[in-house]
Amino acid sequence: MAVPVVVYGAILMGLVALTQFLPTVLGHESSPMYTDINGHTSDVLSTIGFASATVMVIGSILTFVVGIVMQAGLLSGCLDIADGKPVTIGSFFRPRNLRSALLAGLLVALAATIGHALCIIPGIIVTVFSLFTIPFAVDRSLSPVDSIKASIATVRANLGPTLLSWLVQFAAVFVGVILCLVGALVGAPVALLILTYTYRTLTGGRVVALEQPGPYSA
Repeated sequence: MAVPVVVYGAILMGLVALTQFLPTVLGHESSPMYTDINGHTSDVLSTIGFASATVMVIGSILTFVVGIVMQAGLLSGCLDIADGKPVTIGSFFRPRNLRSALLAGLLVALAATIGHALCIIPGIIVTVFSLFTIPFAVDRSLSPVDSIKASIATVRANLGPTLLSWLVQFAAVFVGVILCLVGALVGAPVALLILTYTYRTLTGGRVVALEQPGPYSA
């Protein structure tokens, strides 16, 4: 899973860099004089114009879309692992039910943004209860709204295990970020595998046991 994580990550970092760099290049510079209450005068540099704002909006949209494509693609591969299917690098670049996943991700992102704007705790609540939204959309071809409803119902019925799984996933990603790129290559796949296992286990789905070679194996 490290290879697709690198590819997706490179695309995301490229989009983020362009979103931050191009607005400055395309913006217009102006240096109006500003005088504070103490009588000190200074120049204020402004670089944001219509073109810059347009690039920022388009860049943000593309970054969001690529993020959902990445999550859906990686989850599709993880679900194949849970089903016991042969998995290759290409398995993680074939996201299932992408349209539903994109719309579901958009609804969740809007709800989480509103929740974080009101207070941090409502945002966290939205994040936890929508934890299985994308897995439901990808795995069971549910509509965006039905995916959200199924995720909420699953979390309500299994709040303890869901919170534990979410905390472990958060810890895996957090530790990976602290350890920089190499850690992220391990932390992100581990978090997604944990998410897939939790989702399938709590919903009665299939999780094929790994066969460990032993002294009596053929």
